[in-house]
Amino acid sequence: MPAIANYTHAAETQGQQPDTKPGAYFVSVVDGQRVGLLLGPFVDNHAAALARVDMVRAKAEEMDSRAVFYAFGTVRLDADHPRAEKHGILNSHFGM
Repeated sequence: MPAIANYTHAAETQGQQPDTKPGAYFVSVVDGQRVGLLLGPFVDNHAAALARVDMVRAKAEEMDSRAVFYAFGTVRLDADHPRAEKHGILNSHFGM
């Protein structure tokens, strides 16, 4: 059986309609049971977070080769959630 030299899958956000609920939106990552807020918050702007999933995924894969196995997407936190005012851990890499 030949070895797989390269594999990529379609972004999970293709065709997704932005959520219109108010809140703090982040580009997020899941690795098993660990969840991280990578970029954000985008206050009341899910479309902005969705538009950045692919570039955040690329940056994460550049920084950690294991990131190709992680799940990337977006998450909304209510404005009163304790982590809603936190900043994504990759914000500085994107000038935020």
